[in-house]
Amino acid sequence: MDEKNNKCIPIIPSYLKFSPAYNYINSNKIKLPTKLNANDSSDMLKVSEDGLKLVYVGDLRFTFVGSIRANYHVPPEVGLFYYEINVIDKGTRGIIGLGFCEPNIRLGGMPGWDYRSYGYHGDDGQKFASSGKGSSYGPTFTTGDTIGVGINFYNNTMFFTKNGIHLGTAFTDVDSNVLYPVIGMRSLRECVVVNFGQKSFMFDIDQYAQKVINEISDNEQKKTST
Repeated sequence: MDEKNNKCIPIIPSYLKFSPAYNYINSNKIKLPTKLNANDSSDMLKVSEDGLKLVYVGDLRFTFVGSIRANYHVPPEVGLFYYEINVIDKGTRGIIGLGFCEPNIRLGGMPGWDYRSYGYHGDDGQKFASSGKGSSYGPTFTTGDTIGVGINFYNNTMFFTKNGIHLGTAFTDVDSNVLYPVIGMRSLRECVVVNFGQKSFMFDIDQYAQKVINEISDNEQKKTST
C-alpha cells in the first residue's frame, strides 16, 4: 500500500516485464491473481487471512473434494502467467491438484474434471482436461515439493513444473479467455502455500518468458523475410 497516495501498488512478478501489457499491469488497469478467494471456495477448505495458505478441513468420515479459485482471472493480454504451490503436508492421501478453470466450474470437483478446467494431480501424476478421466503426464508430488503451472496465451498451451523443472507441455488448444488459478484437495490435513509472485519462484520463469518472446520475435522476422 502506498500510504502517501492511499492506493495499492500492484505486485508484479519480474517475468511480466516481458509482457506486452506491462504498462497496464503497472498502472493497475489490469488485475492479476494475487491470492485465493475465500468467497469462491468449497466448505471443505480453510484459507488463511492473507489468502495464501490453504488447508483441507473436510468431514472425518468422508473425503469430499474441495476446490478454490483465486481472486481474479488471468487476462489473456498478459501473454504468460505462472504460479506455484508448496506442499506443506500431503495429508492422509496426497490428493492435491492445481491448474486453471472457468468461473462457473463447480467447487466440488478436482481441477480438470469439468468442462474448461485443467489440472495436474499429485497422487497419480496424471493431467486432466474437461474430464474425470486423466492421462499420464508427470511424477507424483508430496510433502516438501513445489509445483508450478503456467499458461501461455501466445500459443494457447499450459505446462507444469516440479521443484523448478519444466515437465513439458500438458495441454494445447486452451481456448478459454476467462481462466482462474484453481487448487483442489481431497484428504485431511492437506496443506499448501501458494505463490503468485510475492516471492521468488523455484522455476526460472524469467528465463522461460524471455525464451518465449525470443521465439515470437524470430518467427515474425522469418515471416517478414519471406
